[in-house]
Amino acid sequence: MRRPAKVLMSTLAAAAVVVPLSGCDRWSSKCDTDNTCEIMIQGDKFHEFPRPYDASEGLKSNGAVKDRIRLVSATEGGEAVIQAGGVDNTCTQGSSFVVVDTTITCDVVGDDRVELTTTRP
Repeated sequence: MRRPAKVLMSTLAAAAVVVPLSGCDRWSSKCDTDNTCEIMIQGDKFHEFPRPYDASEGLKSNGAVKDRIRLVSATEGGEAVIQAGGVDNTCTQGSSFVVVDTTITCDVVGDDRVELTTTRP
């Protein structure tokens, strides 16, 4: 009788560790009408990019496939690896990279978190 109780307690303990970790993914984006967006990513899930990378698409993607972005890794005060446009891009705080027509600037690089500004013509 003690054995099933021990297994149950072990299972509950493992679930208690996993559940808080799954709550670490956060995403927010705010875009203005001048093709500039502010984005915050925490965690490593894929997210729909708020506007198409290609300026010719306008403000909304007309195709079935949406442009996606995700944070692969980030270290406080160091480098962030961001997957955008199907490519891993590396940036540090204040540096930028380009995906199609969109310039993405890393404003803040934290532990498993970035704040970005994006601009497009």
